[in-house]
Amino acid sequence: MIKRICSFVFGLFIMSLGVAFSIISTLGTTPISSISYSLALITNINIGITTFIFNAALILIQFLILRSRFQKKRLLQLINCVLFGYFTDLALYLVSFVPFENTIPFYILFLAISIFLTALGIFIYMPANIAPLPGEGCVEAVAIVTGWRFSTIKIGFDAAMVIISLIMCGLWYSNIFGSVYIGTIISAFLVGFTLRQINNVYSYLTGKEINVVNKH
Repeated sequence: MIKRICSFVFGLFIMSLGVAFSIISTLGTTPISSISYSLALITNINIGITTFIFNAALILIQFLILRSRFQKKRLLQLINCVLFGYFTDLALYLVSFVPFENTIPFYILFLAISIFLTALGIFIYMPANIAPLPGEGCVEAVAIVTGWRFSTIKIGFDAAMVIISLIMCGLWYSNIFGSVYIGTIISAFLVGFTLRQINNVYSYLTGKEINVVNKH
């Protein structure tokens, strides 16, 4: 159990570093953060509150998808949001010491690091089977019901978040690209793909399969 908790916490921290690098890159928020940020822009409500509201909505969606298979431990996802928020603040502080220049090569480098760390964090913390972040929880719920690959659903889920954010900002905010920029769109398609490649490399090197979908 201790090993699982350590993997879970470490994975969340790695993922928070991915978010921090995406913010520093100035190429757009991560896909899962785009709707919360859109809500904050449209309503002028603190992003911490909109993030909580959005995550709570994602947990409700999981309940509707899983129905009788929804386990009470999934409610721990609300606690995860607080922990992940703290890690994100810490990660932003740590990443602020990394040299960065306002040039295209640095934008691309930081975006690439963000995508890799986000995927790696998911790869580490999801198999611990404690409680996912609500975004990954939704992806996992769909995987449980459909039997599709987690990484494939992740790509579709992130793409949907980007599209919804664009629609929200287009309808109710002065700038359609208020929360979404080119880095957000790229991340929407590459995080799931990168997660799949990390899993494939791990399987090749160890001969073991890691299943990020937890049915129990």
